[in-house]
Amino acid sequence: MYIYDLNIINLLDKRMDDSGIDSIRPFFHQLTKANEKEALNLINDENLHFASLFLLKPEIEELKLFQKLNIRNRIALRITSEILLSKENISAVEDLSCDYIQAVHSTLKWMLETGCINDGLNDQYDEVLDITAIYLTKVYRDKTVLPIIAEMIFRRYKQGLLIHHLAWAFFESRDPISLSIISERLLSKELKDIELAQKLLSFVPDIGIRDKADIKEQYLSFLDWFGKNNLFLRFTEECFQQTNNPVIYRVVLEGKYLCEPISIDTGKILRTLSSKECKLIDEFKRLDKNTQILLSEFSVMLHHNNIYKWQHWLKCPIEEQIKFARIGGIR
Repeated sequence: MYIYDLNIINLLDKRMDDSGIDSIRPFFHQLTKANEKEALNLINDENLHFASLFLLKPEIEELKLFQKLNIRNRIALRITSEILLSKENISAVEDLSCDYIQAVHSTLKWMLETGCINDGLNDQYDEVLDITAIYLTKVYRDKTVLPIIAEMIFRRYKQGLLIHHLAWAFFESRDPISLSIISERLLSKELKDIELAQKLLSFVPDIGIRDKADIKEQYLSFLDWFGKNNLFLRFTEECFQQTNNPVIYRVVLEGKYLCEPISIDTGKILRTLSSKECKLIDEFKRLDKNTQILLSEFSVMLHHNNIYKWQHWLKCPIEEQIKFARIGGIR
């Protein structure tokens, strides 16, 4: 794990911030010619930001400094070159050849955490950040970077830039907690934040862009829905590359009916069911969709309020379960 402090400013980063991105390359070139050791100390500094390394890539190649870089920088530049030279579609990122992939987690995290500050630097830089994010969420299942990716998505949206690849990376974490991160933006004071949050969560009932819709009510509605359904969500793999309104997660009603957590990836109930439970599920599946929703909603409510009554209710014939659910209670 590489240790760095985002509050400590490296001289190369400061040069870029103060004088612009066009000034850092000649500055580094001249410094290397005058004092190579000092130049290497600066670029190998643990607190260097990825943007500076990215911009100095041509100078490093021209001055033949690659082998003098620390391992973090060498790995970061190899990843950058592989991403930019790859002819593969971004959706096939897991197939990119990367012999050192198991050794690069902390480097990828450094690239994203320090690189996000300069998101929008240029198209190639943004492409590297996009795929870095995908590596972290899809390959490493790193959920700690989700707030950073979310911040980048909302910032780009406000700037009118494309967010599809970053949104794909964000949701590829396959963790319903990502929805909670998005929902917080419903409480933002910025209209663009609210607009995008509504768009990303449009598959959730009562969330969407509607005239005179009360935003706080939408947020509370999300919390209620999430509390009832987060254990029963299946990741659909739909994304913005495919449709303007992807349904990121679907509620698996069978799991909700039995109040049993399901697999995010397959939608299957995680534990092995008894023969009686299997029979119940078979009967449940033969019901119309509205009745399935009625039973699953009632089941979760009853399970939460009185697990003993819920156990009794579940043992009743399914016709009686439906009757109790329709009248809203069981004695």
